[in-house]
Amino acid sequence: MPHHEPPPEKGRRGWKLEDIDWSGIQRDMVRDDDDLFYLLAPASFVEILSDHYTRNLIDHYRGDSAVVGWLEDNWRREEMQHGEALKTYVRAVWPEFDWDGAYAGFAAEYGAACTMAALEPSPALEMAARCVVEIGTSTLYRCLFNYVREPVLRQLLANIKADEVRHYGHFHAFFEAYNREERKGFWEVWRILRGRMTEIRDDDSYIAFKHVYAWRRPGAASGEGMWTQYSRYSWRISGLARRNYPYAMAADMLLALLPLPAFLKPLLRLPIVGIARLTLFRPPPSVPVPPRLSSTG
Repeated sequence: MPHHEPPPEKGRRGWKLEDIDWSGIQRDMVRDDDDLFYLLAPASFVEILSDHYTRNLIDHYRGDSAVVGWLEDNWRREEMQHGEALKTYVRAVWPEFDWDGAYAGFAAEYGAACTMAALEPSPALEMAARCVVEIGTSTLYRCLFNYVREPVLRQLLANIKADEVRHYGHFHAFFEAYNREERKGFWEVWRILRGRMTEIRDDDSYIAFKHVYAWRRPGAASGEGMWTQYSRYSWRISGLARRNYPYAMAADMLLALLPLPAFLKPLLRLPIVGIARLTLFRPPPSVPVPPRLSSTG
C-alpha cells in the first residue's frame, strides 16, 4: 500500500477535558429539553465506539504508515475524547440516566456490526465514506451550537466541531491521494456518498435512540412501538434542524469530494443546498427498515 502523508498540524494545541469548566454548567437552561437529551446521549455512544471502528480502519490500511499513524495517534484519541466529554455533560445534566447500562446494550448491538466487511474494498472509496461521516458529525455539532444557549455546552460543541472539520480535511487529503492512483469517477464516488448519508440517518441514529429511550423509559415501547417513538422524535428534530443546520457548509464539504470539473462546483452549490433543505430531514418511514449498520465514527 502506498505511503500518504497527512496534512501538517504544526502549532495546533488540542483541547482537553480538563479545559472545560464542568462546574459552570447552567442545568436549568437544558435540563427540560428532551430533544437535546436524545441528541447528546446517542452522540456520546457513537463517539466512544470509535475505538472499535478505528481498529478496523487500521487493519484496512495496514502498510500505509502515515494513515495508520494518524488514526492511532490522533483520530481515535480525539473521537473518544468527544464521547467522554458528551458523556460527562449528559451525566451532569441528567444524573438519573443510567449511561453505562444504556451504552452496554448499544455497544453489543452496534459494535457487532462494525466489521471489516462493512468497509469499502477500495481504499479511496473508504476514505470518501469516512468524509461523509465527518460531514455528518461536523454539521450536526454546528447545528446544535446554533441551537443551544447554555455556555458550557456551546464551548464543548465548538471544540468538537472544529476537530471534526479538521478530521474531514485529513480524510479528504487521503482520499485525493488514493484517488490519484485509483481514478474513481463521479458516479462511483457519488454512489458511496449517497449510500453512507442514508445509512447514517436511517441506521446509526435509530440504534442509538432505541437504547437511550429504552433505559430512560423502561417498558414504554419496543418493536414497532419503538419505531413510532423514533419517528415522532425525528419529526420534532426536523424542525429544529431546518432552522439551525449549516446547509452551505455541508454542500461545500460534499462538493469538495466529488471528482468534477472545478467550474461546475460553484454552479451546483445552490441546487445542492436547496435539495438538502427539502430532503435532508424528512421523517423516517412509518414501517421499520432493517438496519444495515455500515458506518460509525
